Amino acid sequence: MRWFGDIDDKKGIIRINKSKKKNKKKGDIINTIAHEEMHRVHPKMWEKTIDKKVIRALGNLSQKTKNKLYKLYK
Repeated sequence: MRWFGDIDDKKGIIRINKSKKKNKKKGDIINTIAHEEMHRVHPKMWEKTIDKKVIRALGNLSQKTKNKLYKLYK
């Protein structure tokens, strides 16, 4: 896999690139998951728009909520 993550549109499965995961922080992994989830919900949305929406959404989350999300996908 070339990217940090991707989604299988037909199955709705989000995959995280494990080789790049080692160099990533918790926040980066949560960002990747949120980014791919946004692709699932809005498959035709432009990449830049998705990036902006994810940054805005994650900026509003508390650290406690981010930790809970990270533990779900760990």
